[in-house]
Amino acid sequence: MIIARNTIRSTFYYLLFPLACLLLAVSCFNPKLPPPERIDVLPQQPEIFPDYTEITIPPNIAPINFVVKEDGENFIAVFEGNKGKNIQLNSKGKTFQIPQKKWERFLINNSGLFIKIRIYKKEKDFWSEFAPIPVQIAKEPIDPYLVYRLIPPGYETWSDMGLYQRDLTTFKESPVIKNQQIKENCINCHSFCCGSSENMMFHIRGSVGGTMIKKGDEIEKVNLKTDETISAGVYPSWHPSGKYIAFSTNKIEQYFHAKPEKTIEVLDRKSDLIIYNTENHTVSHVPGTKGTRYMETYPCWSPGGNYLYFCRAEAETKTPFDSIRYDIFRIEFDTFNENFGKTEVVFRASEKELSASFPRISPDGNYLLFTLHKYGTFPIWHKEADLCLVDLKNGRTEIPEVNSEDTESFHSWSSNSKWIIFSSRRYDGRYTRLYISYMNKNGEFQKAFLLPQKDPEFYNSFFYSYNRPELVNKVIRINPRKWATIAAHPAKQAKLD
Repeated sequence: MIIARNTIRSTFYYLLFPLACLLLAVSCFNPKLPPPERIDVLPQQPEIFPDYTEITIPPNIAPINFVVKEDGENFIAVFEGNKGKNIQLNSKGKTFQIPQKKWERFLINNSGLFIKIRIYKKEKDFWSEFAPIPVQIAKEPIDPYLVYRLIPPGYETWSDMGLYQRDLTTFKESPVIKNQQIKENCINCHSFCCGSSENMMFHIRGSVGGTMIKKGDEIEKVNLKTDETISAGVYPSWHPSGKYIAFSTNKIEQYFHAKPEKTIEVLDRKSDLIIYNTENHTVSHVPGTKGTRYMETYPCWSPGGNYLYFCRAEAETKTPFDSIRYDIFRIEFDTFNENFGKTEVVFRASEKELSASFPRISPDGNYLLFTLHKYGTFPIWHKEADLCLVDLKNGRTEIPEVNSEDTESFHSWSSNSKWIIFSSRRYDGRYTRLYISYMNKNGEFQKAFLLPQKDPEFYNSFFYSYNRPELVNKVIRINPRKWATIAAHPAKQAKLD
């Protein structure tokens, strides 16, 4: 026994010693910068990833960790603010990760101010400094939580997907529900009432299909398909009162292109709009949207609930798919008498031989943001798709500089109307990633930046796409098992009103 015990002890020390040496070497790497006169000043800014050059960040965002894409033996990064202590990071490699507590204090001290990221490199015995990287810290915070779906970039299966929430002030991510918990059914189209996690919903498609609706602590599973509707509810939007949810009902078809530069096309051949009353469990058609003359989709309530915005196209089933173009309309809604009024056009994309999707109104009611593309209703596969902004106060329309040469698609406003988060394929042309942009006092979006991760090279080995990002004000405190338990029961049948 003594021999065995000594052998175990020797093995333990043998394994531990190299680790201790490595930790000691890392802890001892704490180089000091020489005096300024001994540092060469370089004219160019360093290349870093993600690109944080001249961006505006919220005062409550997680650390903007990065990796330096420059040659050099050693690097030092200094976050230099106007108030409080600076943050100096030493790295024997090229990756910089900012301690959470230091970062939070730094943001608080410099809220509303410009900061500089100074990066120094050492080659042999010579130090040099790159031109500083300016970053502005806004006064206005972003909503602290983000909900999205993670899916593989496939076309036919959904065996591995989930609905997740991320704390934007840190890197904490947790599942709302994963489809392995509900017999690998599809999870899609989550939505929130005024960005509140108190009232939310999402669809389940498959063997335990239904619409999961949460109001406060109560959760119900509903079947929205009736004999008078094309399908169950598809694309949703909550009325600000929480009493109604507008849905499209769609007959969706999927096609594959023969051309290698295109992949897939998703089209509607029929679609209408319905309203679900969450209190009496009834479904009714939005006036003027039922029938075969038009196809309506992507409903979106205005912040006051007095308008329902939506997309509409001529319902020509024999028309070539690349000739189907959607305009943006709105219909009045009397919130007191609970009835609809007249319908009017808001944006004629078809006159420009373009098509509009995903209308979203800023919570202050001043702006309409939507996706503009060549044709159809599903822009995620359209490389030319851009975000388009309409100033509802004066009708001014612009394609903001926040766009890229690749696909921009679904987007969400923060509750203070100062931030948007949107999905884009600018990263590699295949995987959808999330980008954040600030709207300044002139109504202009600032340069977008990639959703920060603890490991700045995280996206290089992450093979899922982010889908339908939605900003919310509080964490969803429902255990995934509770969702799964309710999903396993039969859905309550909605009645036609």
